[in-house]
Amino acid sequence: MKKLCCVLLIALWLTGCQSVSYSSGAEGIGDPYYPQLGNGGYDALHYTLELSIDPKKNTLSGDCAIEAQATQPLSAFNLDFSGLTIEQVTINGKAAKYRREERELIITPARPIDNGDVFTVTVTYNGTPKRTTSLGALWSSGWFHNDDNEVFVSSEISSSDNWYPVNDHPLDKASYSFRITVPKPYVVAANGLLQKEVDNGDSVTYVWEATEPMASYVAAVSIDEYMIETEQGPDGILIRNYLPADFPEASKAGINQTADMLSFFSERFGPYPFDAYGIVIVDFPRDAPVAMETQTLSQHGETEYSLSEYVIAHELAHQWFGDSVSLKNWQDIWLKEGAATYAGWLWLEHKESSALDTKVRGVYPMEAFSPNPPGNPPPTNLYTNTIFDRGALTFHALRLRVGDEVFFQILRTYTERYRYGNASTADFIAVAEEVSGQDLTEFFDAWLYARKIPAIPEMGLD
Repeated sequence: MKKLCCVLLIALWLTGCQSVSYSSGAEGIGDPYYPQLGNGGYDALHYTLELSIDPKKNTLSGDCAIEAQATQPLSAFNLDFSGLTIEQVTINGKAAKYRREERELIITPARPIDNGDVFTVTVTYNGTPKRTTSLGALWSSGWFHNDDNEVFVSSEISSSDNWYPVNDHPLDKASYSFRITVPKPYVVAANGLLQKEVDNGDSVTYVWEATEPMASYVAAVSIDEYMIETEQGPDGILIRNYLPADFPEASKAGINQTADMLSFFSERFGPYPFDAYGIVIVDFPRDAPVAMETQTLSQHGETEYSLSEYVIAHELAHQWFGDSVSLKNWQDIWLKEGAATYAGWLWLEHKESSALDTKVRGVYPMEAFSPNPPGNPPPTNLYTNTIFDRGALTFHALRLRVGDEVFFQILRTYTERYRYGNASTADFIAVAEEVSGQDLTEFFDAWLYARKIPAIPEMGLD
């Protein structure tokens, strides 16, 4: 009887083993606009970037360790990674096979990975990253290096893969550790909080920790001979700004409003979602944006416009809309850019009560007709004026329809419900209807998807 039971148990165990079907994770995460962006089959939990960067030589070497959890039985999986030389790939310390197909790094573990297993894949690599053109944008992004030997990365929407291996889509957010070694006297600014500086003699290792989940495109390092200015912001928020040594005092006027902006937006959008904030000054070339929403430490160029109060308010607002609450897919980019644009208008209204009315009346006629309304931006160029300005007008029209109290409660409910996660246009509409008690289907259909801009009867605009 005992022998028969053992045989039956072995048979059942073999049957269970045979029932597991291992397969490769999808080579895209499922974005409707960019099906190849990101990867499937696993959830990235934490990235540790341990890199040595020489700004004078413009070289990078080191490794990226990704802690991930399988969401299916995996025989292989992909990372997004392009352009740099790979020295080795390991999974849980054991060598793994890999091959490359354009921007896809396809990794085959020594043994299959079971669904639910947590594993660490480490890629050791080196080289000189290159600036590139991102999907959905007409500007340069990724790795920047200039004649002054300044290095920074600004990766929206799809250029993170040109400096580290990554699941490069906002749907797979993770926490980050940065251990970046640079020669003296360079300083490294990155996301999160600076934990320590390790003096290595001729070099320094800067250890930064970003503990809240972060979309890959807002992960960034900026390297220059910075001076650092700090202050205590509202509710204990640390404000730290990384500025060039010769940064003019007159250019700080907008930056000096950061603490007041944090208080203002926290009242309207809900508590600031991170422990720190600040601005790092970088030398954006002409074919790049003027500023970027890198999480907890926004990048700004040195132009007057880039340092204006409106742009500073816009990038700060992204910490709620885009960073804490990230997009589920890139088609809904109006949801973050329209919100940030409207936040900039709100700040102008806060400083001068008539400024918002003037702005809306000036923008409205320019958005009278759009072949690509904000809910359907062209995949080849997401960043049309429509997603910014008509997106902002959508928020203003909603505010006028439901009233100030309900409108700002909608925003606070949305940022609280999806804090550190992802949301879509449908999610925002559901919150707006829930809080207002109104059916807003026709309202949002008209504002987001109709070519002709709807009227704003409360302002006599049609």
